[in-house]
Amino acid sequence: MSVFGLRVKDTAGAILLNINDRITRFRYSIEVASGASDNVILSDIADVNTVEISIPTESAYDKAGHGVSRSGTTISWTEQSGVPGPYTSAASLIFVFIYT
Repeated sequence: MSVFGLRVKDTAGAILLNINDRITRFRYSIEVASGASDNVILSDIADVNTVEISIPTESAYDKAGHGVSRSGTTISWTEQSGVPGPYTSAASLIFVFIYT
């Protein structure tokens, strides 16, 4: 039996996101500089479910990935600063997946 989907685990191996029971398709990615905030409009996501992921590409104790959100067909990423703790945004990779 084949399994298709997306499974995201934390550093301890606990599953944070599991959409293996769904058909998942990669839709969009961008490399974002630390401290950058911006957005993109993806018109084809209007009536579908998505998951947005930010993965930091810099390794430092005070760096975090960007905050990523969706409103309608707009995917936005914002700099993390000061919440929680003294964190700032690292350079990050932003991924958007569509699932049904």
